[in-house]
Amino acid sequence: MPWSDPNQSNNPWGNRPNQQQPDLDEVVKRLQEKFSKIFGGGNSGSGGSGIGKGAIIGGLVAMLLLWFASGLYVVAADEEAVVLRFGQHIATKGPGLNWHLPYPVETVEKVPVTRVQRLEIGFRTVSDGQNRKIPQEALMLTRDENIVEISFTVQYKIKSASNYLFHIAHQTTTVRDAAESAIREVIGRTMIDDVLTTKKAEVEVEVETLIQSILDGYESGILVTTVKLQDVQPPDRVIKEFKDVASAREDRERAKNEAQAYANDVIPKARGEAKKTVLDAEAYEKEVIDRATGEATGFESVLAAYRLAPDVTRKRLYLDTMQEVLSKTDKVIVDKSVAERVLPYLPLDRMAGKVEVK
Repeated sequence: MPWSDPNQSNNPWGNRPNQQQPDLDEVVKRLQEKFSKIFGGGNSGSGGSGIGKGAIIGGLVAMLLLWFASGLYVVAADEEAVVLRFGQHIATKGPGLNWHLPYPVETVEKVPVTRVQRLEIGFRTVSDGQNRKIPQEALMLTRDENIVEISFTVQYKIKSASNYLFHIAHQTTTVRDAAESAIREVIGRTMIDDVLTTKKAEVEVEVETLIQSILDGYESGILVTTVKLQDVQPPDRVIKEFKDVASAREDRERAKNEAQAYANDVIPKARGEAKKTVLDAEAYEKEVIDRATGEATGFESVLAAYRLAPDVTRKRLYLDTMQEVLSKTDKVIVDKSVAERVLPYLPLDRMAGKVEVK
């Protein structure tokens, strides 16, 4: 072949087949010279080799310093930093500038522990500010076997960063599942009329308590702060009938309120009149007793006087009686000795209506 012809120089490796290979020491020496030129230059020979070694050591020291500097990190005011050494939790750091052994020895997970996070269940807020319903989350069954559509929000924050990171996976999904389970349990033992009208606040409190109990059982490190019912209504297909029922319920409540108002007006008056009647009866009782007591006392005094002077007492009683009786009549008694000299007079003007003509 032409490549094997020693007289020709077209060998693709640029040398002849029997040319001697370069010495290994020579190769190392050339590399040292190149490193010397890269890290500041220098003369060839032993001096150049020393400078090359120093430059390599300096470069390694600089890289080591940069590696250590990469362990600096800042924790925000609303965060806590969980420090992991080969994946194991070793410390929790507060806000400020901190340092850890750089990767891959230690890593840091930052968690917003004071930030209140909001979770929507049964609906989602879209970009234009409207709410989009999620039927698979919102529809649930009440105690009286009616279907109700409920949308609500859960607000929570992290109370233990380490538990939040290591005791539960997919934290948002866990909170959502716990909230759905709690609301379905509470609604399942509540009547639909109560859910739609008077017991919304009680439902919120019960759901919040139950969610917190579930999350505490997981040791999730999550604190539920608020549960707020956004919308509670029947499904769209039966909402008209429920509105009719609600209207009838309002009419019933209005009638009850009007009856209660009438009762509040009449009952106090009746109680006042009853009290007045009782007081009048007590006053009459006291009056009759006092009068009877006085008459009895007077009779006893007359009896005592009668025993002392019967004739005088009898005549005085007769005169008193006649005076009392005759004082109420229109009769005039005239002594017989003067009766013949008195002209009889009949006052017809004062007897109008009293005289009967036959």
